[in-house]
Amino acid sequence: MKISIASVRFDGTIYPRGKPSTTIVEEYADALLAGNIFPPIVLESGTNRLLDGYHRWKAHKRLVEQPELNGQGEQFVEIDVEFHTIPEGIPAKLYAASLSSKHGHRLTSGETKDLAREICEANPDFAAQVIAEYVGRSERTVSGYVSDIKGRRKEQQRAVIMRLDRLGWTQQEISDVIDIPQQTVADFLPKTAELRLSVKSVLASGIPHLEVAERFNLPLQVVWAIDLDGRDDAERLDRLGIKVQPYDVWQFAKCHDLFGSQHPGRIPGELVAHVLYFFTQSGDTVIDPMAGSGTTPDVCLAMGRKCYAYDIDDRHGRNDIITHNIALDGWHERIKKADLIFWDPPYFEKMDSLNIGDTGYIEGSISKLTRDEYLSFFETRLTEARAQVKKGTRLAFLMSDWDDNTEKRKGIFVWDYADIIRRAGWRIVRHIQVPLSTQQVHPDIVNKFRKSRRLARLERYLLICES
Repeated sequence: MKISIASVRFDGTIYPRGKPSTTIVEEYADALLAGNIFPPIVLESGTNRLLDGYHRWKAHKRLVEQPELNGQGEQFVEIDVEFHTIPEGIPAKLYAASLSSKHGHRLTSGETKDLAREICEANPDFAAQVIAEYVGRSERTVSGYVSDIKGRRKEQQRAVIMRLDRLGWTQQEISDVIDIPQQTVADFLPKTAELRLSVKSVLASGIPHLEVAERFNLPLQVVWAIDLDGRDDAERLDRLGIKVQPYDVWQFAKCHDLFGSQHPGRIPGELVAHVLYFFTQSGDTVIDPMAGSGTTPDVCLAMGRKCYAYDIDDRHGRNDIITHNIALDGWHERIKKADLIFWDPPYFEKMDSLNIGDTGYIEGSISKLTRDEYLSFFETRLTEARAQVKKGTRLAFLMSDWDDNTEKRKGIFVWDYADIIRRAGWRIVRHIQVPLSTQQVHPDIVNKFRKSRRLARLERYLLICES
């Protein structure tokens, strides 16, 4: 069939060649004027994206746009086309390359190599065999093109397996989250002992942790966890540069670089480390239902605790944080394994136009609930948790007061949360003050509160409870 050349969509991102050839376009244009007929170009069904025949299409456009042809170009306004549906799971650029491989102007070796690497960089699990079939090259050749990318992928999978295994995940749980066969996980785990010894040996020679992480292509947190193997909690904290504060007021100047990353409401990893030090034992299982950027699992890794972390927000793309909405779906069944629940929820009405999106809370955050809905959420979930956990499970609940400066609503204070926790069936055994660092308060905010004669809130409370 014929369609107007103006209806053809050219998408440079799926063009499989390094660059078009003006010489070939000129040759096609001259041949068209001579009356030669060429095979139809190929377009993607439904989008009219050009999959094959760029030079023929461009030759038609050139003839139409040349005024010296005295109207002869009008016969080239339409072009013969056929429509193809790209097979599911096949990148459009690879399918376009397969069409080029079926006629005289095939992709060069360099273009094929660049295409294969581009596909594998985007999806390291994409089979080299499939690429080879579509570009008309041997599997051996394509495997050679992408061997380093596949190698890095295996190292990345190895690192994830090591991390999740150390956090106490089962082989099936690891298999499910990184989408590889359980047998692959089982085959690798015995090899971790050898890798651990190699890392230990290099660390013992005085090589910095970051350099060791780069050498073995392992996350820095995993390298630190290996370094801390066999040490007791006090030694671990000392090695991490965390000074134990053995009293009921914990003050931390800033967030430890090793634990978590930038996230709204991020807390210092030192705070989590103190909770683990005073209220858990090595090998205990920790559940964090609102893990943010991963501070809790990072600290658990360093402290030798098992951990399952969850969050509604998956912006950080971490394998050890499971996407789960506790507000809609309740507690995950793994809560039954918990020795400790560490819960640092978004505080009330922290979600506004300045902290939504890439740098703030996302839609669905409980911070946006009304006061009654917010408190009801905690009462419901804490009651459910108490009914599901084993006897002796502890809850570490971190929260800040909220007062309405308009004086139109009741505030929410630590005693309100304490009342909810007790009604839910928990026993409060400790009340620890964990004030925000004054270094975290921007000078503009300080001036704003000073001028309005209001008190900025630095206080924060950690309630330790038992089932």
